[in-house]
Amino acid sequence: DYQLKTGVRRAGQPVHSMWLRLTIDRQFNVIDASASFDAVPYPGGCEQIAPAYKQLVGLNLERHFKKKAKELLGGVRGCTHLTEMLDGMPTAAIQSFAGERKEEQDDGSKPFQLDKCHALETASETVKKWYPKWYRAA
Repeated sequence: DYQLKTGVRRAGQPVHSMWLRLTIDRQFNVIDASASFDAVPYPGGCEQIAPAYKQLVGLNLERHFKKKAKELLGGVRGCTHLTEMLDGMPTAAIQSFAGERKEEQDDGSKPFQLDKCHALETASETVKKWYPKWYRAA
């Protein structure tokens, strides 16, 4: 058991249980956003911020999403825990569409995943092997 200002939290009961759902289109635009709280340490206070997450509608996950989300919902403008969850959303969305997105675009532009992580840095052996067109010697 754990003593909180709001009472005793029994062993096995969550202090926080929250949900954040973003609905996006294929261009990674946020077309809907919702937040909800099933358990909070301060009932009647924490969950009041849920409607603020509608401000994410209109943002694009590939265009400065983390920065804009923090500007909109950082600090007292949002819930710390929900706002931190947003950091993983762009990666999760890209991974979700990975099987539906061509690795090499017909327009000849560099594949979107290159230079996004150490393994796919264009100077890496991985890129040299699998994307030789885009390899650049270090």
